Amino acid sequence: MPAYIIRRLLLLPITLFCIIFVNFVIINLAPGDPVTVTEISPEGFATRKETNSVASGNNDRYLQFREYYGLTLPILFNTWPWTDISYVKRTLSQIISKKENPEDKEEIPFKKWTEIRTDFGDRSRYIMPLLLSIINDDRESLGMKSMAINFFIRGGTRQAILGPDLSPEEKAFNNKISVENNTLKTFTIDSSDTQEEANKKIVSLNQWYSANQNFYTFSPDTHEKIMIFFTNSRFFRYFGKILTLDFGTLRNDNNKTVISEVSSRFKYSLTLSLIPMIVTFFLCTGIGLIMAIKQNKWEDRLLNLVCLILYAIPVFVVAPFLIEKVALNGYFPFTNIPIPLFGFTSAEAKYNNMTSYQRLFDVIQHVFLPMIAILYGGLAAQARLSRTAILEVMHQDYVRTAKAKGLSNSVILFKHVGRNAAITIITSIAGSLGVILGGSLIVETLFEIDGFGKFFYDSIINRDYNVIMFSALAGSFITLVGYLVADIIYTILDPRVTLD
Repeated sequence: MPAYIIRRLLLLPITLFCIIFVNFVIINLAPGDPVTVTEISPEGFATRKETNSVASGNNDRYLQFREYYGLTLPILFNTWPWTDISYVKRTLSQIISKKENPEDKEEIPFKKWTEIRTDFGDRSRYIMPLLLSIINDDRESLGMKSMAINFFIRGGTRQAILGPDLSPEEKAFNNKISVENNTLKTFTIDSSDTQEEANKKIVSLNQWYSANQNFYTFSPDTHEKIMIFFTNSRFFRYFGKILTLDFGTLRNDNNKTVISEVSSRFKYSLTLSLIPMIVTFFLCTGIGLIMAIKQNKWEDRLLNLVCLILYAIPVFVVAPFLIEKVALNGYFPFTNIPIPLFGFTSAEAKYNNMTSYQRLFDVIQHVFLPMIAILYGGLAAQARLSRTAILEVMHQDYVRTAKAKGLSNSVILFKHVGRNAAITIITSIAGSLGVILGGSLIVETLFEIDGFGKFFYDSIINRDYNVIMFSALAGSFITLVGYLVADIIYTILDPRVTLD
């Protein structure tokens, strides 16, 4: 067993890497990016729109946001340092004329033109020598030179290092780029500039380039290009943070880390996911045992029918029913305690003044109905699975042998049938451990519980990549660990099972 566990633990990081890789690529290839604004219409439809500042690609806050999240880099590999001059000239011509080719009559759709401009702006940092050659080429028009200078400024602009505890080197870097960024803006050629004024700005631009090309590595050699190819990408930057257990911050608030937000919802996750899972295991085993013992009798048919009906009723029907018909103006059976409608606890002011036992009782009252809404569907499905597993075990030779030896029915059911049938149930439950970090979106929304389900749904709507990736990573990790634990439990339930 130790050798098997070691092998599984060694495979765990490899499996997680593949999961991270696949999810990261899919998320980054999805249309749009986090700067798009999500709006919910009165009818409940989610729509996205881009503001003018986003579309133009020149807004400083927009660029800072994209660079902070690595959105200005290629997804996997950075081939931009190998860009050729013909591509640069063709793209600049498309941006100026807004046409695919100069001889075309129709203009490029605005959305596609914006994508070309944004992509070229991201690329400009790696093609500074090519832009400079166009700027210094006397054969090029002033319009072409002016557009090349705009992207030259874009490529030379750097974003400050953010954070409360910056080192002296980081502070010095921020001071330098602040000066350099302001200097770069002075090179812009305005429509009112004369040819002589434009030439002076070009001369100053060349001087700035000569003074800073080594500091910014504008002309990397072959070895540096190879390093850029692998390291200057979104995936490399993100995976480097993952290795240091840095899962990033929220899209809407850089002061809130993903880990802190997930941790604050952990109690909701455990209560609404783990406890129903444990309860389901024991209840479905008992119900499945009754159905198997009473196979094809009225008890079996009745429980089968109930399970089918419960499984067929969706949670978005049951949850509102519980709220309107049970909780609204309702009381717990045989008491005068009203059933809470919403929340995980009472109001904070009231909850903070309670004793430990009162708080526990308060939580039980509030999660009573959400638990029912979460439990019933899984219980119905697992009960039928348990019935099938128990019936299969009951027809095994060793069960008939136990009966022939004169063992009591209770010993046969619990020692031989129950333990072996539990293997199938444990396998099913182990695969669902990942839902601990998924929560129940519908239940949490209807009962106004700020759990993982609602949190992760909001992150998808807001295109919060850090939260989405963490949910996929954490859910996968818990599921893999669940399967490993299930394998170990197999050896405890059935001595015939070995992991060697």
